[in-house]
Amino acid sequence: MSDNLPYTENEKGEFAIPCQIKIAKDCVQLGQFCETKEEARDWVEEECWISSGEGHFCVQCNDQVLRNIANLQTKKMN
Repeated sequence: MSDNLPYTENEKGEFAIPCQIKIAKDCVQLGQFCETKEEARDWVEEECWISSGEGHFCVQCNDQVLRNIANLQTKKMN
């Protein structure tokens, strides 16, 4: 599974997982750089990023998605 996920590699050969949706104003954009892809995946899981099956998105973007859903529900009720 980890080989199918998107990774960003820096000049030191370290890996990080980017936020997949990047919609929150305070989105972190990119997880912490780690020595291996597995460590990068473990880092986002420990930070409670949401897995979509095709990538991960950060907590801030998850919060934004939930706010958007709540706003839609409020508009539907009015």
